[in-house]
Amino acid sequence: MTGSIVLWGAYSVRALRGQWALHELQLEYAYRPIQSRSGETLTREFTEHNPKQKIPCLLDGDFTLTESAAIVHYLFNTYGEDKDVFLPKSPADKGRADEWSYFAMMELDAVLYTIRRHKFLSEIYGEAPVAVAGAVEYCQKQIVAVAPTIAKAEPYIFGDKISAADILLSTTLDFAERYDVELPQSCRSYRDRALARPAFLAAKARNEDLNVN
Repeated sequence: MTGSIVLWGAYSVRALRGQWALHELQLEYAYRPIQSRSGETLTREFTEHNPKQKIPCLLDGDFTLTESAAIVHYLFNTYGEDKDVFLPKSPADKGRADEWSYFAMMELDAVLYTIRRHKFLSEIYGEAPVAVAGAVEYCQKQIVAVAPTIAKAEPYIFGDKISAADILLSTTLDFAERYDVELPQSCRSYRDRALARPAFLAAKARNEDLNVN
């Protein structure tokens, strides 16, 4: 327990990833539940921590980190050694963990944000039905391509212990289904196993709590 960790960001799957990692690692942290598009990310205090004015943002003592994937990997690598989580040791395992993490962020999450912007936030970013349809089709193709490999997860990518890559992949698959991308059964089952973990449920409840604590 460090007592010096602060996580900024609420009501966001990207902030939720960091919270899930914190709960898996049983770390105490202060919570600053600011939201996107609320004006809260534009304050001088937050901008000093993250000039990009985006959530999530992690403070660990005098160290500041943004981007949800970087936050999850940092927390696992820094605090996971004596915890019941998977930490890749061999170059092959490290490469595989990176592969799944980059796949989740670049091939899925980044594309899903096109759907979010132009379908669910169209009043801000404008409608773009062709782009939305293309994004759904692309994500569907990518998920179908990895579904046979995900079917072998027992119960997670690296076996019985959850990894940083699992947090990124399972939350992104859930994000995809909520944005009209159909998941194969193997992906739904994998997602459901991961999101049934007590640490995820605790993190989700806190992510949706707008009280500062």
